[in-house]
Amino acid sequence: MKNKLSCLIIDDEPRAQQVLETFVGRVPYLQLLRKCNDAYAAIEAIHELSPDIIFLDINMPEMTGIELLKSFGKNRPKVILTTAYSEYALEGFEYEVTDYLLKPIPFDRFLRAVNRVWEGTERAEIPADKPESTPGTSQDSASIWVKEGKKMIHLNVYDILYVEGMKDYVKLHLAHDKMIVTYLTMSKVEEMLPPKAFLRVNRSYIVRMSAVQSVDGNTIETINKKEIPIGFSYRETVREIMNDRFLKR
Repeated sequence: MKNKLSCLIIDDEPRAQQVLETFVGRVPYLQLLRKCNDAYAAIEAIHELSPDIIFLDINMPEMTGIELLKSFGKNRPKVILTTAYSEYALEGFEYEVTDYLLKPIPFDRFLRAVNRVWEGTERAEIPADKPESTPGTSQDSASIWVKEGKKMIHLNVYDILYVEGMKDYVKLHLAHDKMIVTYLTMSKVEEMLPPKAFLRVNRSYIVRMSAVQSVDGNTIETINKKEIPIGFSYRETVREIMNDRFLKR
C-alpha cells in the first residue's frame, strides 16, 4: 500500500498555488512534487514525474485546463479541478475527473476530494473477493442510494462524515453542515458502507475514519469539530483499528 500520494499543482495564480500548497502540507499522505504555472509546464512535469493527483485550474492562458484534459490518454493521474467558475463543472465531469473544487476552497472540501483518491487507492490495492450486492449499494461500493421523503438520492459514501442513529431513522451528516434523514436502521447502514472506511464507535454513531481529526481518550473529534464518545463495549476494537490504520500512514 502506498504511504504517500504524489501531486502537482497547476495554476497560473500564485495565491491559488500557495493555498493548495498549504493544504497539501496539512495532509500526511500527500507529497507535492512541483507547482506549474501553465499547461505546457504541466505536460512536461506529468511525463517526467508521473504524479498520482493533479490539482488543475481551468482558466489558464494559452491552454485551458479543459484543453489539457482533452490531451490526456487513458493512463493519466487523478484530476481534481479548481476554478472560481461553477459553470465549468459539468464539462469537467464529462472527462471523469475525481472532483471539482470551487474557489475560494475551504480545507474540509479539499480534504473530501483527496480522501476520495486515497480511499480508492486503498481499495484497489487490498485484494478482496467481490462482495455480494446489497440493496441500496452500487457495484463499486463507493456510492449508495438512500430515500429522503419521496426523493431517492445517489450519494457518494465518502461525502459522509458520520452517521447518527435515532429511534427508527438515521441522520447522514455531510460536510458544510448538510444532512440527509432517511428511514434506515444503524445495522442496515453499517452493511451498506465499506467496512474498511467506516467504523461503528457506539450504538448510535458510525464514523468515516478519514474524517477523524483526533482521538482524545474515549472521544473522537471529526474534521467538522463534532465530538463523539466511544462506547465502552466498542473501545478495544476502535483502538485496535485506529492504531493499525494511523500507524501505517
